[in-house]
Amino acid sequence: MSKSYEIIVLIKELKEDLKKYVSEQFKDIGLTSSQWMLMGVLMKNGNMKITDLSRRLGLSNSTVSGIIDRLEKQGYVTRKRDEKDKRKVFIEITDKFKKTTQKSHIDIQKKVEEKLSKISDKEINKIIEGLKLLKKIFQGE
Repeated sequence: MSKSYEIIVLIKELKEDLKKYVSEQFKDIGLTSSQWMLMGVLMKNGNMKITDLSRRLGLSNSTVSGIIDRLEKQGYVTRKRDEKDKRKVFIEITDKFKKTTQKSHIDIQKKVEEKLSKISDKEINKIIEGLKLLKKIFQGE
C-alpha cells in the first residue's frame, strides 16, 4: 500500500469515527445524523434557503424540507421570509439550539480530552503538527 493511499484511508476512517462519535453525543439532544449534518451546514454558513441547503447536503428539497419541519417542531430552527422578496424563505438557527449545543460541544470536548489524556503531550503535539501540515499541503500553501 502506498503512503498516499494509507493517508487517505486513515483520514476516511478517522472522519467516519469522529462523525459516529459526535452523532452519538447529539442523540442526547434528539438529533439524527441527517439533522446534525444540516445544522452543521447552517452553523458554518449562517441562514440559508432550502435549495442551497439541499445542494450542500446532496439531498432533495423535499427531504431537506422534512428535516427542517422536524427541527422546527423541536424549536431548533425557524423559517424567516426575506423582507424584500417574500417568496424567499431562509432557515435560521434558534437561540434554543445554540444554548443546547453549547453544552453538548463542551461535553464532547471533555470526552475527547479524556481520550487524549491517555497519550503524552509530545504525541498530541505531533498529531496537531501533522494535521496542520497536511491541511497546509492541501490548501496549496
